Amino acid sequence: MFEAWGLLFNGIIAASDPTILTGVFFGAIVGLLIGALPGLGPSAGVAILLPIAVTFDGTAAIAALGAVYYGAQYGGAVTAILLGIPGDASAVMTVVDGYPLAKRGKAGQALSISIVASFIGGLIGLVLLTIFATTIARAALAFGPIEMTAVMIFALALVSVLGSTDWIKSFIALFLGVWIGMIGLDPILGMPRYTFGEVMLFEGIDFSILAVGIFGLAEMFASPIVSSADKSKMARFSFRDLMPNFRDIKQCLNPLFSGSVIGFFVGILPGIGAAASSMIAYAFAKRTSKNKEAYGTGTLEGVASPEAANNSASYGNMIPMFALGIPGSGTTAVLMGGLLMIGLQPGPLLFENQPEFVWTIFGSFYIGNLALVAITILMVPLLAACASLRPGYLYPIVIGVVIFGVYSISYSMFDVALTVLFGLVGYVLTRLNYPVVPLVLGVILGPLLERGIRRTLVSSDGDLSVFLHSPIAVVVLALTLSLLTVPRLIRHFNLTRAISDN
Repeated sequence: MFEAWGLLFNGIIAASDPTILTGVFFGAIVGLLIGALPGLGPSAGVAILLPIAVTFDGTAAIAALGAVYYGAQYGGAVTAILLGIPGDASAVMTVVDGYPLAKRGKAGQALSISIVASFIGGLIGLVLLTIFATTIARAALAFGPIEMTAVMIFALALVSVLGSTDWIKSFIALFLGVWIGMIGLDPILGMPRYTFGEVMLFEGIDFSILAVGIFGLAEMFASPIVSSADKSKMARFSFRDLMPNFRDIKQCLNPLFSGSVIGFFVGILPGIGAAASSMIAYAFAKRTSKNKEAYGTGTLEGVASPEAANNSASYGNMIPMFALGIPGSGTTAVLMGGLLMIGLQPGPLLFENQPEFVWTIFGSFYIGNLALVAITILMVPLLAACASLRPGYLYPIVIGVVIFGVYSISYSMFDVALTVLFGLVGYVLTRLNYPVVPLVLGVILGPLLERGIRRTLVSSDGDLSVFLHSPIAVVVLALTLSLLTVPRLIRHFNLTRAISDN
């Protein structure tokens, strides 16, 4: 435990390097802007910045991408409070009490408590990340190829089942992602697969191309249009109102801490995400409040709880990625893609082989979370103005940045065409209510899972029973089977009983 805090202290010092600080501040500002724009979210923000960020130094690149993620959680509250339009899904619950407060002339007070809640939630999430990431990573060192293969199967099943109400569509998206991940040369035999004779596809599809298309372009194609009329109904506030009020903070202490803890532990679960954690935290705060009837009519506690939860969840969401090498959401999938692009494989060995890198990144999170308080207060007027900007002016600029970033990876118009194609694919999937997170996880984990299974079978001469020789693998595979079958059996039993009762 004390060793972790010593490593963190060294990481914070290393993260104070001007290059890394520049990446953190750049990512935080981009994240705030992305979070405040209705229709876009952290996944889109990280994806859009990915081609540009990977041109930085490796550590600065991941620090910048991480800053986009937690910066977007701060920015999402701005439009939720001022316009009643959540900047992203995790800010949905902030609208419930934030917008009524703004309509009563308390927009500045609501924004102030959202900033404080974001900071406290982020800080508690970071402390828990520091404690649990190393513990989980050390435990995972006992996992060999067989055990990690079982864990990846479990993670893919968990995300597909829990990440959407329609598990069939989730698995279709997952299998589509696995297929896309197989495009290129066979990793064992070296033969081309699914390239359709196109030499440009022999090396596979660059993850940044897919991520930018699926999240960046598709989100813009599908995002709701905010009319210029929204600007006229925007709540007013003064700069002085944004300064933290200690009486308000004291009033919100219980939902602040409960939201932070709930957000972190819910955020760890793959496929759940910050949106679900904010809803659970809001429900818990309302249930345990002495003033339940005030919730939904405009109360500061109703803003504090979900904002603390979604910021804490963003750090909890990073534990499976850093400690196990398994992204639990679309945003961490894009982050993991960034790690792979700079030549690092997330997982327990990352803590052993690259401890300086890991703790520098964690240190940059602490610096970024603190800096975001000041940056957010200074940028709220700009964020509010951007939120009411017509998409007809904004989106061409963003699309131009996206195309430039993708083209700059390998100076290929073929890559640009692929990005547009994946943007259209993402748009169609969104319109048909297919979740895109299983697809992205399939692209990342599919090739890793294939290599793990094939190498295990090569070493065992094709004997599948080798997976049953590991107690850990047996338990994990049994959990996977239960996850896929038990809910269906319960539903079938309930339906049969309902029919028999009638």
